[in-house]
Amino acid sequence: HDSAAAAVDADARLLWRFPSRRLEGEAIRDSMLWVNGRLDLTMGGPGFDLFDKRGGLSGFEPVESFSGQGLRRMVYAHRVRRETDAVFGAFDCPDGGQSTPRRRESTTPIQALNLLNGRFTLEQSEHFADRVRSEAGENVASQVGRAWLLAFGREPSEQERLSAEPVAREHGLATVCRVLFNSNEFLFLP
Repeated sequence: HDSAAAAVDADARLLWRFPSRRLEGEAIRDSMLWVNGRLDLTMGGPGFDLFDKRGGLSGFEPVESFSGQGLRRMVYAHRVRRETDAVFGAFDCPDGGQSTPRRRESTTPIQALNLLNGRFTLEQSEHFADRVRSEAGENVASQVGRAWLLAFGREPSEQERLSAEPVAREHGLATVCRVLFNSNEFLFLP
């Protein structure tokens, strides 16, 4: 951080630093799967469906829990025109039936609630915790350090460690993993 530059141009309009921006919904989903070790990087071939059943007067039933082909990168997802993705549609994913040269960018409470309480996030947090336990063992301090390293590519600060370890002991490692998925450091490019 450059204090002098920030005093002159706090919003980085003069581009003294790269303006931070939130990842798109597709990248958030793929990043969650990558961090917990479940992202299927198979290239080519058929995609996967975001909806259980197709069409009819009753509409489309969204898939909220993915396995197998559904763990592939989001670029392989079959979109339905005029239907938003149930998991990451809140993150300004464009309508699949129209050309969208520029994506809207919004920040809403629905996005935060989706990432905090959504079934997909809860499941991926559990898988993330399983990966951390298998790689770090049963020591809570080691688990917190490994989770930070996987999510952010760095060790936690002393303050972060002191805050996370009691949460992991009292509420479980999956809760800490869910907090990491919801952090600005995970969701934004610096």
